[in-house]
Amino acid sequence: MVKKNVAIIFGGVSVEHEISIISANSILNNIDKKKFNPIGIYISKKGILQHCKINRKEKKLNFKPYESSISVTPGGKKVFLLNGERPIKVDIIFPIIHGTTGEDGAIQGFIKILNIASVGSDVLSSSLTMNKILSKDIVTKNDIKTCKYLIVHEKSLDNDIKKVKKEIGTPCFVKTSNLGSSIGIYKINNFNNIKKYIRKAFKFSNEVFVEEAVIKAQEIEVSVFGYKDEIFVSTPGEIKPSSEFYDYKAKYVDNKSELIIPATICNKNKSLEKKIKSDAKKIFKELKCEGMARIDFLYGKTKKSNSKGLFFSEVNSIPGFTDISMFPKLINYSGITYRNLITKLINISIKKFKDEKKFIKSFTN
Repeated sequence: MVKKNVAIIFGGVSVEHEISIISANSILNNIDKKKFNPIGIYISKKGILQHCKINRKEKKLNFKPYESSISVTPGGKKVFLLNGERPIKVDIIFPIIHGTTGEDGAIQGFIKILNIASVGSDVLSSSLTMNKILSKDIVTKNDIKTCKYLIVHEKSLDNDIKKVKKEIGTPCFVKTSNLGSSIGIYKINNFNNIKKYIRKAFKFSNEVFVEEAVIKAQEIEVSVFGYKDEIFVSTPGEIKPSSEFYDYKAKYVDNKSELIIPATICNKNKSLEKKIKSDAKKIFKELKCEGMARIDFLYGKTKKSNSKGLFFSEVNSIPGFTDISMFPKLINYSGITYRNLITKLINISIKKFKDEKKFIKSFTN
């Protein structure tokens, strides 16, 4: 069997750059090397593409970018040229850039122009899922509950804060609309400091909103992968964060957060587990997701609700692939190893690419 060349593109011009590097190295160590030949393409924080060597350190492989010039020649499998002359043959691209330029449709548009099979969702779905406001609007229209939110604007901040006080109250969250890893998210317990945190959020994004908090929320996550009507939804898992909420430090720094599989609430309430999985599948389809996604929910009460309920939180179209990430852990619990998951995602991308090839690209009347 001829091995397929899989270009793992990582790094990127994103505040989640460092997490992307960890995810790429994790994929490198788990990909089935009998079937695939991994190639590292690193994008620096300045947007420069570099080829990578594969090093071994303490029984682990890692990508090591080196000084090289990569140019692009769309239209065939030899899309990358090293130092302007040596072609790098690529069969599939596995983009693992988290956040800006990775999950917002930018890298997907770039790959579309290259005309190469790509793991994950396309431009439209990536843009929709990256934007928390748009995704909440679509999900709400499909009868799935989300927390109440209000968009705030820099030019009318004082008036917008008055509206937040009246309609949402505290506790609440200030959030950027288009970042992951809990970057640009701040919990507000009183209104004395809300303006400061809104202004901080505007340093990451030009779209900021304030959302009601789910009090003592249980953070529920579900891994989903598939294509068209063949969609797999994992057993729900639960996060017990080491911080007040599941912020960047709790996710990646202190290693003290607990990942509980299955979620404790699902052990006691099988009908809730069924609803979580059903809602996750519906969200995956309504937001046009393909390949993979991690879908997050909150379970609990808001200040204005009388009883506990399930609230949609967000979708990650390129979820973390680190050794401690919930996405591969949930899939593994459901009986699919990390290695097989990567293989399945690559095979889905090949099938999707073949389907797209069937469409007519020229028209004569």
